[in-house]
Amino acid sequence: MDPLTIELAYFELPFKGPYKVGTESIGVRRGIMVRKTHGKRVGYGEVSPMPGIHRETLEQALASLQEGIRNHSSPMMPSAAFGLSCATETAAANTRFGLGALTEPSEIGVNALFAGGTREARVAFAAGAFAGFKTIKLKIGRAKPVDDLRLVNAILEMVGPEVRLRLDANRRMTLAVAERLLSRLDATRIEYVEEPLLDHEDLSELARRVNIPMAIDESLHTASALEHVLGAPQIEVQVVRPSLIGGLEEVESVITRGRINGMDTVLSTALESSYTIALVSRLASSMGVGDRDQGLGTAALFARDLVAPTPIVGGRMTVRGALPVPQLDFVAASAFTLPT
Repeated sequence: MDPLTIELAYFELPFKGPYKVGTESIGVRRGIMVRKTHGKRVGYGEVSPMPGIHRETLEQALASLQEGIRNHSSPMMPSAAFGLSCATETAAANTRFGLGALTEPSEIGVNALFAGGTREARVAFAAGAFAGFKTIKLKIGRAKPVDDLRLVNAILEMVGPEVRLRLDANRRMTLAVAERLLSRLDATRIEYVEEPLLDHEDLSELARRVNIPMAIDESLHTASALEHVLGAPQIEVQVVRPSLIGGLEEVESVITRGRINGMDTVLSTALESSYTIALVSRLASSMGVGDRDQGLGTAALFARDLVAPTPIVGGRMTVRGALPVPQLDFVAASAFTLPT
């Protein structure tokens, strides 16, 4: 029988500038790369819970990962389960998840990402940040509604009529505020609005009032919220970040459940490295969710990365023939500790 080893390596990825999540600003992304070797087959997976996005810390994820490795089971923490599953399935080159070598490269669409104000948007547009993209994701709900309105209309004026916006408010608005803002926009130019409301139970009602489709993200991770929004009228999209779900089989199950309920899936990451972006692009291609642009355009936020980022040209990303290989200093999983 071929020998099996699991090793871990610590890494840090600095952001180009402070990245704001909620009320916190984060300068460095910390994580663990898993390397699983089975004979001549080697696979990798990333465990890097993001403060403000994941519920677990990196320390908790590591404890869960090492326990799962010792017990030959799936870790309890979603980010740890995701990373170990990725290492297992890439080592096996599992074609079910599109993780084998590709005979022909394919392409998927990717949305642009913007999180600034109107002035920054004009600078970004002049620098070509939106060139070729068919969809642009904007963060709203952080400023006054009048400023959000000004931002959305400014970008719509800059880009061509074929470009549509995705608006993400991260549950910051009341129904009344969201309705006032969204009803003043050109609904034909908005692809969907992602989790705008403090109260998820009003999401379908907001969609009816403003005639704009809604998307869910945070609601996927709370059973009581999911019960109200899954398959509800005009809630058309689920934004799935695999490391918040768990292992790849669980991710596949969430995509299938959404499809059964008439929902499209947009795959995204939780600001993981370009290795995970390349892996998730394969999932998008193999799991049949490529009809919409995917949320995989975050590599540009980092000053340094684990692997060379996959280029995005004209809003399109090539799904590589083989996954990139992270070059890190690995040690046995049982001996691994986080630096102090």
